Amino acid sequence: MDLTTAETVGAVAACTVSPSPARITGLRLKTRGRGHHTLAWEDVRSFGPDAVAVDGADRIRDEKDIDPGDPASAVHDPLGKAVLTETGLQKGTVIDVEFDAQSGRVGHLLTAEEQIPGDDLLGIGSYAVVVSAPR
Repeated sequence: MDLTTAETVGAVAACTVSPSPARITGLRLKTRGRGHHTLAWEDVRSFGPDAVAVDGADRIRDEKDIDPGDPASAVHDPLGKAVLTETGLQKGTVIDVEFDAQSGRVGHLLTAEEQIPGDDLLGIGSYAVVVSAPR
């Protein structure tokens, strides 16, 4: 929701995540008739169960204009990606991300089989999420 106009500007579809420390870097939005857009986490004014507030719709960027190296790029969206350990062990597919709504810190990556601590996240690529191997 745009706080300057009280207008709905889109719906959160997914998020982007960076490792070390694991944190939310952006929210991927579905917008009416405007394609896919991203809101950088630092531009989120508040995050709650009913709405995400942003100071203005001008903070929202078109995904096609975001460089793949940018932490808010869609490449860094973990949802639906395979989870592999650094040694190549498969650990399922990311179905959700548990995070702190105030800080954006990732608590866990969730698969159908387990909860993987955010501190174990090593990286996210176009194909897979890489986590630390069990010790």
